[in-house]
Order: sequence, then C-alpha cells, then structure tokens
Amino acid sequence: MAKKQVDDNLLLKSALNEFSSYSYDEASLNRIISNSGISKGSFYYRFSNKYEIYKYLIIESNRQKWDFINSEALVINNENADIFTLFLIQAEIGVKFANAHPELYRLSQMFYREKGSDIYNKILEELRIKDESSLSVLIKSAFDSGNFKNNYTFEFIDKLISSLLYSFNDIFFNDDEYTLEKSISFIRGFVYFMKHGLYRED
Repeated sequence: MAKKQVDDNLLLKSALNEFSSYSYDEASLNRIISNSGISKGSFYYRFSNKYEIYKYLIIESNRQKWDFINSEALVINNENADIFTLFLIQAEIGVKFANAHPELYRLSQMFYREKGSDIYNKILEELRIKDESSLSVLIKSAFDSGNFKNNYTFEFIDKLISSLLYSFNDIFFNDDEYTLEKSISFIRGFVYFMKHGLYRED
C-alpha cells in the first residue's frame, strides 16, 4: 500500500476517533495529528483546518450509509412497494448500518449534539442539498404514478416530506433519549402517519 494511502487512513482513523469522543469545539487538531503519527505538513497538504476534515468525515459517513442502504435494498423485493414502504425499508437498513459500523454511528450522534451551532447548520445544509435531490426524484416518481391524493401539488408534498424527514430527530428525541430500538419504533409510526395522511388508497 502506498505511503500516502497509509497516511490518509491513519489520519482519518485518528480524526474519526477524536470527533466520536469529543464535541467539535473540544476536539483537538493537535491530538488528531499526534495520534495519527503524520506530520503537520502532511495534514495541511490534505486539509486546510479542523473544520474541513470534520466536514469530510460527516459527509463521507453519510455517503457510506447511503451506499450501504442502496446495496442492501437491491436484494429486497420492493418492485411494487409504495414510496412510504421504501422509506421504512431504507430506515431499517440504516439501523442495520449503525449496528455494523458503531464508530460511524457514534460520529453521527456527536454531530447531532452540535444541533443549533453554526458548524451543524453549515454541514447539514450541504447534506440536505446532496440528499434532497435524490429524495425529490423519488417523490416525483411516486407523484407522477398517481400515488398521492389529488388535492396536493407535487411542490407541497415534496417540501412537506423533505421537512418531516429532516426534522425527525428534532421532533421525537432529546439528546439523551436516542436509541436505535426506539428510533425504529418511532420511524414506523412516522411512516404510517405520512402514508395515511397523504397516500391515496383506492
């Protein structure tokens, strides 16, 4: 393995451990560099500051989660599933991902505790821009297939579902209440509410 790749792996592993253990403000860039065993020059060749490596980890963790969800979903026979069943399948696979990658789950929990901070809002906005485009495609497909009640426009449904999904943790959890088991229970109720409030059942 090339030295640069080894250094990258050591740096990212050290940063993941740091940001999974400390809040963003408490996390130490010097500690990340020291524990990785690379030089400061090597760090600054890759990232300009602490924020950049933190943002990279959060976005990369989110990408890995969605790659996992999409890969697992391929083996599930969901060809005739409605959009809300797909949401539920994705959420349950997401919990499976958290169990399989506890270090990334801890990072996501520490990120959620940054809620309300400028750091949290900046990164969340970037994640939303990336995620909402694919979510809108899914909603548009269901809308065009006539899955929703006729008295709702696509724009209304798209904004409502997107806002509800991105506000899930804020609606149902305080910082000290979140567990994977409780999350699944709430997700099922959440999806049932969205479906029977919006979905056209003939």
